[in-house]
Amino acid sequence: MSISHSTWHVMLMNYNLSPWICMKSEYIMLSMIIPGPSSPRNDIDVYLQLLIVKLKELWEFGVETFDAESNQMFQMRAALMWTISDFPTLAMLSGWSTKENFACPTCNYGTCSQYLKHSRKMCYMGHRAFLPHEHPFRRDKKSFDGKEDHRLAPTPLSGTEVLEELRELKNVFGKVQKKRSRDNKCPWKKRSIFFELPYWETKKLRHNLDPMHIEKNICDSILGTLLEIYGKSKDHVNCHYDLQEMGIQKELQPIQDVVSGTISLAKSCFYMNPDEKRRFCTVYNNAKLPKSLCLEYITLCA
Repeated sequence: MSISHSTWHVMLMNYNLSPWICMKSEYIMLSMIIPGPSSPRNDIDVYLQLLIVKLKELWEFGVETFDAESNQMFQMRAALMWTISDFPTLAMLSGWSTKENFACPTCNYGTCSQYLKHSRKMCYMGHRAFLPHEHPFRRDKKSFDGKEDHRLAPTPLSGTEVLEELRELKNVFGKVQKKRSRDNKCPWKKRSIFFELPYWETKKLRHNLDPMHIEKNICDSILGTLLEIYGKSKDHVNCHYDLQEMGIQKELQPIQDVVSGTISLAKSCFYMNPDEKRRFCTVYNNAKLPKSLCLEYITLCA
C-alpha cells in the first residue's frame, strides 16, 4: 500500500495490569507523535530522546505514587521491557539493518541469504537450523536446497556483544548522514538510543515483532499463490528460472522445446484447477469467523 503521509505513534503499555486489559485503548499511553510526512528512519532516536530521559528518571529515582489498596504513598519505579514494531521499524529502533545479506537480527552474522538473479530479490533460507537435531527435514535434500543441514541454531547477540561492536561507531543524524555503500558489509547503522537505559545491555530480549503485518503478508502470499492471483502469486516464471540457476528442483525448472523454442513450466504440487479453486473459496466463504479475512480473495475466484 502506498501512502503520501506517514505519522508515527509511540505508545506505552502497562504490563503491571492484567493481560486482558493492558492492551485496551483506555490503558494505552500515547507518549509522543512523530509527524510526517515521511518515515524518520535513523533519526527516530532524535524524537525518542525525551522519552529516554523520562524512562531513566523512572528507573533511577522513581515517582511518588498513591496506592489505593494500602492508602499510602510509595516510590514507584518502572522499566521498559522491550519494543514492539513491524520489521522495518525494528531496524530503526535497534540499529541493525534488516536488508541485504544479514537481514535477520536473530541469526545476525549466521543469516543464510542468497540473491535471486531472475526474481531480483534477496532470499533467506537455512531455517532448518532451528529444528531439533534429529528432525527428518534436516536430512531432506530434495525438498530444500539439495543439501543436508546439520548446523546449530544461530545465537542472538547479547547486549554486551552489541555494545562492543558499536564501541567505535559514531551516530550521525539528519541530512548530513551519508548513504551506506553497497560494499559496506557492516549490518549496523547506528548505536540505538535505548542503550542509554542502564538496564538495556543486560536484557535478553530487546525488540519484538508485531505479528499483524507478518501474518497479513504471509496470508497474501499463500492465498495469492494457491489461487494464482496476478501480481500476488509467488509461483511465477522468474522463480522457476531461479530454481534452474540454483540447480535444484529439476522437475520445476523451465523446459524449452527444441523445435518451436517455446518454454513450458511444470505445475507445482499445490496447483489447483478451477473446480478445486471454487471449492476452496466456498469453504472460506462458509467458514464462521469473527471477520471475513479472505473476502477480497473470494471475489477473485473464478
